[in-house]
Amino acid sequence: MTEADSVAIVNPASAGGQTAIAWERVQNSLGTIRVVKTAARGDATELTSAALRNGARTIIAVGGDGTINEVVNGFFLDGQLINADAALGIVPAGTSSDLRRSLDLPVDQKDAIFIIKNGAPRPIDLMRVRYTDPSGAPATRYAINVTSFGMGALVAARAPRSAKGLGAKLAYLSTAARTALRYTGRRVIVTLDRTNRIEERITNVAVGNGRYHGAGMQVCPNADLTDGLLDVTVIGYVGLVELLASARMLYNGRILDHPKVQSFRARHVQAESTEPTFIEIDGEPLGRLPVEIELLPKALQVLRLRHANPKHEVK
Repeated sequence: MTEADSVAIVNPASAGGQTAIAWERVQNSLGTIRVVKTAARGDATELTSAALRNGARTIIAVGGDGTINEVVNGFFLDGQLINADAALGIVPAGTSSDLRRSLDLPVDQKDAIFIIKNGAPRPIDLMRVRYTDPSGAPATRYAINVTSFGMGALVAARAPRSAKGLGAKLAYLSTAARTALRYTGRRVIVTLDRTNRIEERITNVAVGNGRYHGAGMQVCPNADLTDGLLDVTVIGYVGLVELLASARMLYNGRILDHPKVQSFRARHVQAESTEPTFIEIDGEPLGRLPVEIELLPKALQVLRLRHANPKHEVK
C-alpha cells in the first residue's frame, strides 16, 4: 500500500474527537499513505472524488456512519463509478457504528487495519436513494446500510444533541421515547417492485441493505449486503407504552415477531405520504418523502477477509 494508490479520509471530529486520537495510534501500521482530514459536512465526498480522479485505488474511510456514507458517495460521479476497480477500506470509529455491525467488522481499530492490509476487494450491494431535500428539490444519494422514514428520521435528527455523556444506545432510546410522546404516526403508501402496494399508518419503515441502525437496533435482521435484495421492515403505529415494552425486540433480532411488524423483500421501493414524513440515510437526516430506493447489485468493492461470518460472507 503506497501513498500513490491509497488515501485515508479521516473525520477528526467523529466520536467526540476520539477518532483523531485513535487514528494517530494506528495509521503508521498502513505504511506511507496520504491522509486528508475533513473539516465540514460534505468534505469526505469531495475528497474521495478528488483522490479517485487523481488515481487512488483504495480509499480508507476513518470515522462514523455519516463519514463512511459521504465517502461512498464520493466514488460516484454523474451516476457512474469514477473507478470501477477502486476499493473501500473502513476503519469504523463513530458513536453508533451500525455499518460496522452490518459488515461484521471488528471493534478494535488495529483489527480493522489488519483487514485493510490483508483483505481482498469483494463486492457489496448499494442503494441509490432519490428523495426530497429540505428545500423541496429532488436529490440523489447513495446508501450502504439502511434508509428509513418515519419516527426514526426524527430521532436521528435529535439524538446527536443528546449523545454527549451517554452511550449511543441510551442516547438513541431516550430520544426515541421523548419523540414518541408527541408522534402520532404517518400514513404512507409504500410500493414494492412497482406492483405490491402497502398503505399503512406507520411508526417507521426501514429499507435495509444492512441489518442495523439506531445504535445497534437489528431493524432488518435478515438483511445481507450481498444477496441482491433489500429487506423492508414496516413497523405499524405503536404508542409510547407499546414502544418501550417492545424495545428489547429491536435489539435481540426478533423484531419480525411483533404483531405490528411486516417484512418484505424487494429490489425497488417507492414511498409517498400526504403528511410531512422525514427520512434518514445511513443515520443522517436528509429530507422527506416522496422517496425512491433502487438496489444496485455488487456496486462497490469493499476490503474484506475471506473468512468473514459465513452467514453474511461476500461471495
